[in-house]
Amino acid sequence: RHCSLVSAVAILFARGLGFSRGDQRRLFEAAHFHDVGKIHVPLAILDKPGPLDQAERATMETHAKAGYEILAGSDAIAGEIAEVARDHHEYLDGTGYPRGIGGCQIPDIVRIITICDIFAALIERRTYKEPRTARDAYAILQSMDGKLDATLLRAFSYTVASCSPD
Repeated sequence: RHCSLVSAVAILFARGLGFSRGDQRRLFEAAHFHDVGKIHVPLAILDKPGPLDQAERATMETHAKAGYEILAGSDAIAGEIAEVARDHHEYLDGTGYPRGIGGCQIPDIVRIITICDIFAALIERRTYKEPRTARDAYAILQSMDGKLDATLLRAFSYTVASCSPD
């Protein structure tokens, strides 16, 4: 469900940015497969109704590298999609995981999927939290100083508006 929502948000964002159909498809595919590595994370962790402890968090964080390894081994998947799976938790300030890269080391497609992924996670219901409104989720994204691409985040406001009922 989460990957479908991230894919839908990514398509809305790509259209708002004026991307070609081919680039929209690349974003859709990257969003669709970004969390494939979670198949290696136990359901008890994925569905836990409360905060994760340190060991559970470490296990959850393995999904990015696992997703890369799954996708990089496939002849049918572009390397770029595998890189998105690996790097979608990386932040511009270098505080993300699994590689701790930042700045210009993070390609635009990863920057876009990261914004869409966080937004989707905030607006969807989870076992451990109620959904946020699109506007509240966007405010949280804006508060992540130095972590997300500021230019893309400003452009994302149009996507947020299309996700808001009011």
